[in-house]
Parts: sequence; C-alpha cells; structure tokens
Amino acid sequence: MSTVDKSIADRIIAGEFEEDHAFKIVKYKNAFDGSDAYGVVFEGNDPNRYKASEYVIAPELYWERPKDANGNYIYGSEAE
Repeated sequence: MSTVDKSIADRIIAGEFEEDHAFKIVKYKNAFDGSDAYGVVFEGNDPNRYKASEYVIAPELYWERPKDANGNYIYGSEAE
C-alpha cells in the first residue's frame, strides 16, 4: 500500500509525480492513531484497495484522475 500524508497527496494531484501513474487518492482515518491518511492507487493496482476495513476507517474519495470519453485515465499534458 502507498499511504502518504496530505502534502504528498497534494503534490501528486498537482502533477509532480506524473510518471508514477497514480489515478486515485482515498482519504481515511488511520486505525493506529486516528490521524488522516491518504492512500494512493497506482495504475495496475486494485482500485478498491482502500475500502473500509479494520485498518481503513471512513474512506472517502479525495481525488481521481480525469478520464477520456472511453473511460481511460488521462495522463500528462493530455489532462490539461
């Protein structure tokens, strides 16, 4: 799993790590200390990997990459 803090999540959204092909970020409460955590889902990963569980509490979609007319995620300059 790729859990990051808010500052890294926001940098991903801003396009700083475009080459990693992240397509979704889920915000949730961390089961260990109740703090906010941000689960990053990358191309090739299960899109539901941050579903509610004993470790992922109250998940909500924080960001999802735009899609084209065919439902494919848009990367790089195509997203602009």
